[in-house]
Amino acid sequence: MSILPAHWTPLLSTHALGRAINHYEHTLTSTNTVLKELARQGAPHGSLCLCECQTAGRGRLDRVWASPEGQGIWMSVLLRPALRAEDAPLITFACALAMAQAIKEVTALDARIKWPNDLVLQGRKLCGILLEMGFDAQGLFVVAGTGLNIRRGAYPPELSDRATSLEEHATLPDRGEIIAAYLRALEDAVAAIEAEGFAGIAPLYRARSVTLGSRVHVSGAVDLTGTAEDINSSGALLVRTEDGTLHSVMAGDVSVRGVMGYV
Repeated sequence: MSILPAHWTPLLSTHALGRAINHYEHTLTSTNTVLKELARQGAPHGSLCLCECQTAGRGRLDRVWASPEGQGIWMSVLLRPALRAEDAPLITFACALAMAQAIKEVTALDARIKWPNDLVLQGRKLCGILLEMGFDAQGLFVVAGTGLNIRRGAYPPELSDRATSLEEHATLPDRGEIIAAYLRALEDAVAAIEAEGFAGIAPLYRARSVTLGSRVHVSGAVDLTGTAEDINSSGALLVRTEDGTLHSVMAGDVSVRGVMGYV
């Protein structure tokens, strides 16, 4: 179960992702915070930051993300993609897809994606992703943070109705195997987006979506209830309300929940 790089880097088959590793056996505030600073110091594309415990883990919309020692995979990847800044948010979809593929490969579990980038199992949240962007002397960079619940202790007991872990559904997996599989899948997914935009991963993403076809409630910059019909080329969720109007909902501006619960 160790995430010591020496235990899993032999499994790597990537060109760049995970080839520069910053591993911290002690506690960090946040892997995203540390990696953003390393990016500004010139860290290369593909740099990885991971730790055993975070004290200030964050999710989307500034939500707190519990990151207790040894209970999950708390990591961030630095990407310097060949994308325009306005297209960089598409990487959040690549991260969700890549982690779902890695989980399937290592555990055979079919994690589904709640738009835009949460992974769920049996209606409860398994993994969260936080994308942060910036610019330095090399141009655009993206820090993609991932928190994957591995053990039952990864989340507070009071969230047991909304959160879950891999240990609750399968034989406890090796964290290093998941990291290696994720980095490989993410490298492929980012390359597909660089070449074709969202269309490069759209069929695979849609096939894993738990949101499409479901009744959802949107809150935040807008507030509406309807049926999630599709995702457009910019990654926006298309929601049709009862009056027949099709609304385009952008990630980051809103929170989407199923009408009957978290999913």
